[in-house]
Amino acid sequence: MSGVERYLIPIAGNDPVLVTRPGTIRHVVVFLPAPTEPRSGRFGAFAQWAKLWAEYGVATVVSDLPGGGDSTGEVQPTLWSRQAALVVEQAHQLAGGRPMHLLARGAATALLPVTHEAGVRIGLSPPTAEECRRALAALRGDGQPDADSLTTAIGLPDADSDLDRSVAPLLDWAADQLAEIRWDLELHAGHRSPRAASALVFSDVDPLARLEVTRVGIGHVLAGLFDELADTANWG
Repeated sequence: MSGVERYLIPIAGNDPVLVTRPGTIRHVVVFLPAPTEPRSGRFGAFAQWAKLWAEYGVATVVSDLPGGGDSTGEVQPTLWSRQAALVVEQAHQLAGGRPMHLLARGAATALLPVTHEAGVRIGLSPPTAEECRRALAALRGDGQPDADSLTTAIGLPDADSDLDRSVAPLLDWAADQLAEIRWDLELHAGHRSPRAASALVFSDVDPLARLEVTRVGIGHVLAGLFDELADTANWG
């Protein structure tokens, strides 16, 4: 990718954020991964999209939320919120007044602000409050594993008791936050009913977990939408 830079920015008291910056920036997108989801690896969708979108002049800032993915940070909802706020602050500086969009997956949609004027908020497989609680119960062994709730909330279809300590505080907190819709555009599986006024529907339970062609397809669809999404008149 000619003219594209990739680098880490340290954030005090948190893991660094990963920036992909094209030579000419037209939009900036903040990625907030689901709990337990690495920035690259088994899914790797965010890393894949960051490279793809750089070709469209879209810079990306990817957080690594405390306790999840590649993070070494302590698991506390307050630290989760703090890092998300710092990531958004870095993205604002990078955007320099250009449109800035927020994309969160799973329970990380609880970190999206209630209102957002700099661009569009995108929820990828956003769980309901009840799904967060069902996922939490499954992790703690207090209920039957619910693959749909687990996949939607944390990006993994199977309950793992080892995740209880790292994920439980976040799911408990997210359940309260997700009583309110915090996204403008929703990407979700076809069997689910969207909560947002605008939605893109995909067939997989988790549109990132199976076919690479699905992940690439979503990336291309979103890349082509950013100009339209940045025009707030289209959200009237």
